[in-house]
Amino acid sequence: MSSCATSTQTRLAPGQYEWHPERSPSGPVLMVVSIDDQMAYVYRNGVQIARSTVSTGREGKETPTGVFTILQRKVDHESNVYKGAKMPYMQRLTWTGIAMHAGELPGYPASGGCIRLPYAFSEKVYGVLRNGSTVAITKKGTIPSYSKKPANILMASKARQSSNKAIPDPQGRVIWEPGKSRSGPYSVLLSYADRTAYVWRNGVKIGQSPMGIAPGSNPPEGVFMKLEGGSGPTSWSVLSLNGGKVTGDPAGSISNNISFPAEFTSKTRGILTPGTILLATRESSNASTMSKRDFGIIQPEAKQ
Repeated sequence: MSSCATSTQTRLAPGQYEWHPERSPSGPVLMVVSIDDQMAYVYRNGVQIARSTVSTGREGKETPTGVFTILQRKVDHESNVYKGAKMPYMQRLTWTGIAMHAGELPGYPASGGCIRLPYAFSEKVYGVLRNGSTVAITKKGTIPSYSKKPANILMASKARQSSNKAIPDPQGRVIWEPGKSRSGPYSVLLSYADRTAYVWRNGVKIGQSPMGIAPGSNPPEGVFMKLEGGSGPTSWSVLSLNGGKVTGDPAGSISNNISFPAEFTSKTRGILTPGTILLATRESSNASTMSKRDFGIIQPEAKQ
């Protein structure tokens, strides 16, 4: 596993940031916010191109952790919750009041739940993110790493299944309703607890499928982003859910220990394009389980 981050970095004072887009001129963008570190990191095609100090939610108004999709963006925005509060370069993460925007950075969590950024940094990051871009908010600091080899995680290889007879046949039916959302980015959730894969497009669930898991195996958790290039040693960027770095070959480990019905692999063929997010977790996707988690999985909300 090779780290996508740069070498040891100096500590930034509140309000400071670094911006080096030349390190990776193209590819999908992932922003990672660490609450414990009060820092944000921007990765393009798996390479860190920027970092910045932030201010997250104060006690009683904590910023939620999880994997979020940018839902709305406005250069000039005024808070719907705190009347008159200006939120320049607002990028909304939930319809219930959580967003990223320019604001005061005292050096500690001080917001009402939003992520405050230095003004100049908020303008720059606004320019590289889009509606549908992914923002991961973690409690502990975490560093994306590369997958060692390419793997099409959603493809059930007949050769692999015949050579690894320990993987049971998936039990259940495939649901595929692409007409519910015909455009926008895909997101995929693999829930080992449910033994089910869920597919969203532009925040709308369009499909799900049972999956078989090899008994005794321990497929890894993590946030996987498909990188530009499509093959070779850097086809996936992998982010730990629990801080630090993921080690080994997590994409290959998932691919080698799970299987899907042929109908599902046929329908999802080609959806893992650069920028697609796949989240693998041992937790269930149901609402009661999600309310107890410290790290929320992709669960689109209804617009208020």
